[in-house]
Amino acid sequence: MQKKSIVSTKDESREKYKDKFTGDFRIKSILDKDDSSEQEMYYVTFKSGCKTRPHIHASDQILIATEGKGVVVFAKRILIEPDEITKTEIEIEKTVMMEKGDVICIPAFMLHWHGSIDKKEDFTHIAIRKRTETENIWF
Repeated sequence: MQKKSIVSTKDESREKYKDKFTGDFRIKSILDKDDSSEQEMYYVTFKSGCKTRPHIHASDQILIATEGKGVVVFAKRILIEPDEITKTEIEIEKTVMMEKGDVICIPAFMLHWHGSIDKKEDFTHIAIRKRTETENIWF
């Protein structure tokens, strides 16, 4: 049991995550495997309209908005043209706006993405989810 700070924890390597975001970001791993064998926690800052790429987790994910304004988008499905991978069609199920103090639970195996809605303001959230052996699926 060790106290940690979301303020003083060092940023993770951007290289590790760069293909999972649409723009500039900062990410801090607050709880690693040494801190908790069951939970993981990240402190993520989305700069100037940055969002995650669409993805799926094998466990529920809780997002707690701490600064700025953001969005969580839930998709029913994503269609990718096999011959032209850059052409995709996404069917949106629901869009949820978030601001400081808001909390949302994203169900396991729900296709979604999240991030900043304002190109002039950062959005920051804490993300918590159960560790699983199954890797996230990114699109």
